Amino acid sequence: MRRMNTILFCCLAISLLVISSLTSAEDIETENHKIVISKNGDAISVKETITIKGNSQEYYDFIYFSINSDAENINVLIQNSEISFTPKENNKRYLCNISSFEIPQESAIQMSISYNIPSTVKIFEKTFIRNSTNVSVTFNEKTIYSGTNLNEGNSFSLLLYEPTEAPISWYIILSIMLLVILLAVSTIYSFRKQKTTKIRDTSYESDELLQTKKTLLMSLLKDLEKQHRGKKISDETHDKLKEHYKQQAVETMRKIDDIKSEGK
Repeated sequence: MRRMNTILFCCLAISLLVISSLTSAEDIETENHKIVISKNGDAISVKETITIKGNSQEYYDFIYFSINSDAENINVLIQNSEISFTPKENNKRYLCNISSFEIPQESAIQMSISYNIPSTVKIFEKTFIRNSTNVSVTFNEKTIYSGTNLNEGNSFSLLLYEPTEAPISWYIILSIMLLVILLAVSTIYSFRKQKTTKIRDTSYESDELLQTKKTLLMSLLKDLEKQHRGKKISDETHDKLKEHYKQQAVETMRKIDDIKSEGK
């Protein structure tokens, strides 16, 4: 009977220690969580700066943190000192043993986590493992998210995008310049020819200018499609230029058809 009581007492003591440890681990909050994301060659670099604070006089034993499962080259600093960590839960959550630091929970902890994720990642996801007072995310020095008073379990998904697009090729720029010059010459020539017969002017313009203008516009449209397939211009730029040149080409072909009809 005495042995049974001893066993029960030991089990109770172990249970209390486990509960106390879990309570100590959860009884902390994140005051500030700053995430800085930037392009770094063929990878995306991420740096998370976290300020953690508890409300008891006990010492911190361990700290959890959570990052993307495809993160590489992970480096963790606690109070500016590098520390090792152990992966948990399919490499989505990590554990740091900081008992050797002997930091009371009533003192704030500065934690820095830096890592890389593949450049193919288009959406950055984050799930918070503790209550967080202030959260901010910047991508290429542009703020893409900010939040306050986020509870444990809250999450977000952010689209990573390039704020700038590839420049238009010199061929397209030169073609646009030539088209502007051609239109200017066409306007001046048409104005002068209005002093003579209108039919004669229209016939000459069709023969000398409209056909050239049509050829140039069709060439521009083909080169535009080539640049878009090669991902040298964005979808938005492609759609705007295509619509602009297509309207001009249709208008030019309509004029050519009208002149041919008048000549019959």
